[in-house]
Amino acid sequence: MTDYQSRSEEAPHRSPSFLTALLGKTLLLALTIVIVWLLYGYLFAFHLDFLGWSYTKLQPLTNHLYSIVDGNFPESIRYKFRAAITDDLGQRALFLLLLTAVVELTLFTIFRFAKFLFGSAR
Repeated sequence: MTDYQSRSEEAPHRSPSFLTALLGKTLLLALTIVIVWLLYGYLFAFHLDFLGWSYTKLQPLTNHLYSIVDGNFPESIRYKFRAAITDDLGQRALFLLLLTAVVELTLFTIFRFAKFLFGSAR
């Protein structure tokens, strides 16, 4: 029997159903939200200097994003946008978005690695 025939006789790899994938992503999202909330609370309570340093490093990016808004939006919208997002909120929002991305990527990597380990053990 050739290698091709033996592979074709194996059970086909079935991807998870939509409901299973949706529940998995929902669980990942909920876990990400809780971990980011706890991490930000911990940083705010015990490492405020790190948050200050992070906000300082994000200041140029925040200013660049505001210059994009100033250059591409009409004046009526530009004023509303700047009023809605202050410099402090802009840096905090960027920090939280970056923290969320790192936490979600970490959790997803751990999940996929565990799935690989347990999947290859079968």
